[in-house]
Amino acid sequence: MNNEKEEKTLILASASQARKQILEQAGFSVIVRPTGAFEGSSIKHPGERAEILSQHKLETFIVKYPELKNLNFHIITADTVISCQESIFGKPSSRNDARNMLIQFSGSVHSVFTGYSIMFPHTGEIVSGWESSDVTFFNLGSNEIEKYLNAGEWYGAAGSYRVQGTGLRMISSIKGSYFTVAGLPIHKISGILRERGF
Repeated sequence: MNNEKEEKTLILASASQARKQILEQAGFSVIVRPTGAFEGSSIKHPGERAEILSQHKLETFIVKYPELKNLNFHIITADTVISCQESIFGKPSSRNDARNMLIQFSGSVHSVFTGYSIMFPHTGEIVSGWESSDVTFFNLGSNEIEKYLNAGEWYGAAGSYRVQGTGLRMISSIKGSYFTVAGLPIHKISGILRERGF
């Protein structure tokens, strides 16, 4: 029984509760070990930027937790960025920054890119990539935006909203995977794990 549990255990090198919940919903036991890695990048393509940032988180994890990389647990990192009207958005730096993002997204379509990296035990193999989904927002009034900001969900969220929270009410439609928007393309990651017998 312990071996079975160990085989289903992953290390999530991220503080994101949404990512943890997605993995747990998929049947995995999750050990959370945030890296605190710097999330800036000069790469212009949002998908490539998200992938590189996830790789950087993995590198930071290995340095920060050298004792854990030798355990029989797969290690997963991820990062999400948003592209809208040729601009790239990450996490807001302030409430005002969050307000400006939501105003820009209002009544328009933006693309959510989530990059991921997976390190496999024993071999040290790393597989990384990115997935994207298009999100359309309703036209948002200023009162609606302020009410959302008052709820505090914007803090620490790429693009200043959380699809798994009340931010879902601002969304008219999603073209692609909901999980990519939530911060972890679980179908892609599960497929990679299955291919390698996990």
